[in-house]
Amino acid sequence: MKFFEDVELHEIPYRFSYRRITSENYKGFYHCHQGMEFLYVYQGTGQIVVNSKVYPIQSGTFLYLQPYQLHHIQVEVHPDAPFERTIISLEPSIFGHYFASFPHLNVYFQHLWKNELEEQVLYQIDDNSFISHLFQHHNDGFSKYQLDAKQQNFALLLLQTFQFLYAKGFGNPMDHGLNPQRQLRYSEKIMNWIEAHYSEEISLDTLADHLHISKYYVSRIFKQETGATLMDYILARRIRQACLLLTTSNKGIEQISIEVGMNNFPYFCQAFKKLVGMTPMKYRKKLQQ
Repeated sequence: MKFFEDVELHEIPYRFSYRRITSENYKGFYHCHQGMEFLYVYQGTGQIVVNSKVYPIQSGTFLYLQPYQLHHIQVEVHPDAPFERTIISLEPSIFGHYFASFPHLNVYFQHLWKNELEEQVLYQIDDNSFISHLFQHHNDGFSKYQLDAKQQNFALLLLQTFQFLYAKGFGNPMDHGLNPQRQLRYSEKIMNWIEAHYSEEISLDTLADHLHISKYYVSRIFKQETGATLMDYILARRIRQACLLLTTSNKGIEQISIEVGMNNFPYFCQAFKKLVGMTPMKYRKKLQQ
């Protein structure tokens, strides 16, 4: 599985996939992709790891992902219980001007696009909700439009979706501190620690001492709570940072390797190519085109 999933928003700056169904096992993998993404779940039970948190997934879950945000979805799929969802992806820089006539939505759009969010999931949205009917209505009429009209109608879908989220108070920074903080899972504590130390040489003993548990339990509880290994997460986090530095700085590739905590340069190049699908140099050149 590739770490970076190219949804090709540079060609058509939006994607709308209505009620996509997966009937085979869906383990997922740590990855990220360009653009904003919304996912509404009709059927499926599992979890998603995003922003150092583990969220349950169930029918009626509405999830938002920021551009290039590292995440991992794992859903338990059975023959009589498929994973069914609608997925919306968009390049925000293309659609920003559609919000200009709606000041409150424009500020909210910019916030969801660029700012750190406390929560990124809504629950208990049923098939009779406004958002479910909106997606169905858009899907029913979308194929009738010409290409230029499709983008305008997609923009209208976005405006209504953001208005729905705004009315729900989703991602609103003013809500911070109003609700009692929940107890973090061990895996979330582990990811928070890694966020502060991924650029260093990570010691399992040091991490275990920080959490006051054994180093053997650290690996076991992380896999149990997230569905992936601790080493997979550390590598994915480092490669994501490397992708960011390759596109936002002129630093040499070997220097970037060291800065993300991978002092073995040949291994860094090998791991990067395996996860991203190309060498660091090719990745930098592609994103600069």
